Amino acid sequence: MGSDLPNEHVVEKSTPAGIQQIPLLPFAIQLQNIFPVEVVARRFPVSAASTVMSSVNTQLNLGNLAIDNEALQAEISLEVHVSFPHEPRPFEIYFKLVGIFTYSQEYSPEMVQQFLQQGSLSVMLPSARELLLSLCTRLQIPMVVLPLVQLAPPLSEAEKENALS
Repeated sequence: MGSDLPNEHVVEKSTPAGIQQIPLLPFAIQLQNIFPVEVVARRFPVSAASTVMSSVNTQLNLGNLAIDNEALQAEISLEVHVSFPHEPRPFEIYFKLVGIFTYSQEYSPEMVQQFLQQGSLSVMLPSARELLLSLCTRLQIPMVVLPLVQLAPPLSEAEKENALS
């Protein structure tokens, strides 16, 4: 007769031979959620022959930084604006993403602010790239791809002083 215990038939999964498991280290500041708060995508009636895609301007701006010490949460917004320097412009894309981050208690607000100003772009950029590619597909326009940004930790005070001297 079988038991009513829920874990009676649990089978442990083993790692296949030759594959080493690498435990992920917890980081003190983690992205909890990212979502768009504003999206504007316009396509204009322009002939394809008059459009030169090499003249696309892409601007990325971080702003609206806020830190809640009681909840140990912080947020920052990333604005992406794709435009053309000359008329006629075939399309225009603008969107704003908000990233919600949590952090551990040992981080001071100054450390969190430094991370958000220097490191949050690297964390939020994949979502911005995906949204931009999706908007280009939906507008049926040539793909605009945001450049990759290298992930790098913020410089320590000693590294900053060495860089300045």
